[in-house]
Amino acid sequence: MLISAGAQAETVKIGYAHGLELFQENETLKQTLDALQSRIRGVEFKLVSLSPINTLSEIKEQKLDFLIGPSNFFVEFRGSIPFTHLATRISANGKEPAKTVGSVIIARSDRIDLNTINDLRGKSIAASMPNSLGGWLAALREIHNKGHDPDAFFSSINFTQFQTPDVVSTVLNGNADAGVLTTCVLEQIEAMGMVEKGSLKVISEQPYDKGVFPCRRSTADLYPDMSFAALAGTPEWLAREVTVTLLSMPEFAGYRWSIDHDQFSIDQLMKDLGLGPYSYLKDTSLPGLFNRFKNEILIAVAFILFLVFNELHLRRLVRLRTKALSKALEEKERANEEAALTRRRFAALEKNGIISQLGTILAHESKQPLSTLSNYLTILQLHLGKKKEKDAFSEEILETMGSQLDRLNGLVNSVRNFAKKKQSPLVKTDLIEVAQKALRNYEANEPRFKKINFRFRSTLKTAYVLSEPFSLELLILNLIKNGYEEAVVNSKENPIVTVSISEEDDRYRLEVQNSGKEMSDKDIERIVTLGESVKPEGLGLGLSIIRGIADHFGADIKFRRRTGGGVIADVFFSKYEEEGCEHV
Repeated sequence: MLISAGAQAETVKIGYAHGLELFQENETLKQTLDALQSRIRGVEFKLVSLSPINTLSEIKEQKLDFLIGPSNFFVEFRGSIPFTHLATRISANGKEPAKTVGSVIIARSDRIDLNTINDLRGKSIAASMPNSLGGWLAALREIHNKGHDPDAFFSSINFTQFQTPDVVSTVLNGNADAGVLTTCVLEQIEAMGMVEKGSLKVISEQPYDKGVFPCRRSTADLYPDMSFAALAGTPEWLAREVTVTLLSMPEFAGYRWSIDHDQFSIDQLMKDLGLGPYSYLKDTSLPGLFNRFKNEILIAVAFILFLVFNELHLRRLVRLRTKALSKALEEKERANEEAALTRRRFAALEKNGIISQLGTILAHESKQPLSTLSNYLTILQLHLGKKKEKDAFSEEILETMGSQLDRLNGLVNSVRNFAKKKQSPLVKTDLIEVAQKALRNYEANEPRFKKINFRFRSTLKTAYVLSEPFSLELLILNLIKNGYEEAVVNSKENPIVTVSISEEDDRYRLEVQNSGKEMSDKDIERIVTLGESVKPEGLGLGLSIIRGIADHFGADIKFRRRTGGGVIADVFFSKYEEEGCEHV
């Protein structure tokens, strides 16, 4: 751009951090300034040297228009000063031209104890500046990537401001065990003869491929080189002209300006080291801890809220379960009441059965003595009738005795007839259903029932017989009760009671077996023949009831010894015949 004669040129300030990269710095600045000054007329470009330590404050004081500095400077200043990235210095050759900066960690060649980064733990080291990308930060991130804490890795750190000759001489003099240089600085000082080639070695050297990167290095990662940025307030036309000039410049010292810029790698480096915008990662204050562990805190809060809602949910479930339990307890109470009623009914039926048996026995056994008395009375009356003399007193006594005998015969016949008339009608009954009901009732009434090993077996779905359900249940209940008492009292090991129903020809077989003591032939004979109880305290009434009910149904009952101890009771029922039978 041309200006009229005599007009004063506008001064444009370009700041740069002093001591960026030795040798490369002067060549880059000189070539860039000459290109800008020759292309853009009407302005005067002025270089302003900035301290690498107080860079931010000096930028604000000097009121700069442009800034040249390492890439990490711009990540560190992000949010503090507004700027626009214009160009990045890249390698003119190489497969990844935007990645041109790394660190090379050097030590004297005679230090055979120093070969890898792990060997540097607890050693002293020299570096140029704390914020130098290649001269310090890249090396720190490599240490971080190896799983170490960079802040506590070295015993001492000596910052010397300049890489050459300060860092190099510190290492060669033995004042530091190792030093950090920017990549390619070692090759340059060896080429210039500043140090004897081979006097320094590279610690933890990465595989060397000149086609990928032309210099030796200790860091696996490489980062973008220095950047050229326009600061806030710079005219748009001027920023445009500067950008066009930089991108149009020819190569200089193996470099050129480009728009290629890997901002992410620099950002990740600063984050890993807790620098710049990520300095809160090293802040132990409450705001710093929140920023550092924001995700973890949010997850913890979410987890606590989950626990709170879960607790409320659990309490709701507890209320529902408590309500359900209360309802179940009420139902159990009703079931207990029904069981108690059933017990009373069974007790009454058992009592009535015993009375009926006793009444039947008494009526049956009284019949013969009464007949004998009646016969003798008739003979006596005939004998007295042969006498001619009649005794009114004797006749009256004989007549009274006859009437009383007739009355007693009537009572006996009435009892017998009553017993026959009280028999309930026989109906179609499911033997399996009645057996299961009897088991449930006995289990509900016997709290110790679960202590025995009880089994119920049936391969049939239904087994219909002709019986009276309530009496049939009483029969099965007595068999289970007798088996349970025998098993609990006399079993040496695990007591067992097994109820099974099967089909045998044209009959159904109900089998109840229990463990217990070894039965003798005499014991089985007492049960089979006499119906006596084998228990010392038993009266045999239960067996009598069982036999009486079985006889009433036309069932056949048998008892036999069980292998291993105990008794097996078999009751055989005729299958139900549909014709001529009532169905309920």
